[in-house]
Amino acid sequence: MFREMLKGLLMGALTGLTPGIHVNTLAELGVTSTFPALFAMGLTHTFLDAIPAAFLGVPDEGSALSLLPAHRLVLQRRGREVVEVAMWASFLAVIFSIPLSYPYRIMAPLYRPEFGVVAVVLLAAILILGEKRGRRKKALTIFLVSGILGFAVFNNGSLNEPFYHLFTGLFGIPVLIAASSSSLPPQEKGYGSRSPVDIWGFSFIGTILGMVASLVPTMTASMAASLAVSASEGERPFLAVVYSVNTSNFLFGIINYHITGRTRNGVAVAMKAAGIDAPSTAEILLMGVFIGVLAMMVGLAAGEGVIRALSKVNYRVLNAITIILLLALSARFDGIYGTWVILTAAGIGYTAQEWGVRRTSCMGVLMLPMIIESAALLR
Repeated sequence: MFREMLKGLLMGALTGLTPGIHVNTLAELGVTSTFPALFAMGLTHTFLDAIPAAFLGVPDEGSALSLLPAHRLVLQRRGREVVEVAMWASFLAVIFSIPLSYPYRIMAPLYRPEFGVVAVVLLAAILILGEKRGRRKKALTIFLVSGILGFAVFNNGSLNEPFYHLFTGLFGIPVLIAASSSSLPPQEKGYGSRSPVDIWGFSFIGTILGMVASLVPTMTASMAASLAVSASEGERPFLAVVYSVNTSNFLFGIINYHITGRTRNGVAVAMKAAGIDAPSTAEILLMGVFIGVLAMMVGLAAGEGVIRALSKVNYRVLNAITIILLLALSARFDGIYGTWVILTAAGIGYTAQEWGVRRTSCMGVLMLPMIIESAALLR
């Protein structure tokens, strides 16, 4: 079992650190077919995907909302702090999941679809009304336009990687364009410059939000993370919530699969398709702590390596190359249609950036289609 977990750890490190390769893709391709390996791969990915998001502006669904604050800290020479917060927040989410697993085992079987519709509608209202009074119409416009794009893409159903095009366009490319006029300053040296004690409470909030998101299929990790805007102030608390949501959502999604048989993430879908049963909640949590410790060590080492490598390249050129690479991957995944989607999404995301509205308004790309679909099902 330890050998399988280490195998999963390595694959999770690969998917977490490599733009364009998602853990769900490897899981669904059947790269590995044991619970320990699939679980370790998925959990490790939630630790390490923060690194390319922060330094290269390449998001996936779980890390999209961390882009701007993380990038801001990198430009303030605090890149190592971003890596540190990401690793601690994810690990704390694993630890906080242990006591929260007790009420979760009671709540999971009680879920009803009606809860999800109400939750997403309330969340959408919070995001729009949470904007400053003079920007609410602009935020609503971004929410609706991104929602229409999401509805069109998901209902078409012809894209192989819809999340890649949508999230990279809405959240990744606008950040890279904005950063193209900046140079990467030398990063402050050494980890441990600040104690993680100040993020514990925010990590606990993120763990609860991730737990709730794993219960409600209409609420994704990034939707739950968008609540971090109202739950925290400043980059460190915000990032702690977002990174904790990402890890917690995955972990509770696997526990949900064990309790109810429902699939709440791509790894659980792959497990069910392969006929792999999940072990007890206690075993899942024990493996989570073991993998969490290793993933944290790998993440700190990988973050250091990325920072040193980036110090030797021209950051503006790197941003340009990254944008070209992202567009090339889009064309590789889904041809002209994929390229159109990523460019359209980038236009919406850049507009939100220029208007000064919170980027959480772009989460309409998921919320509006889910509200429409759920309303139709409940008729």
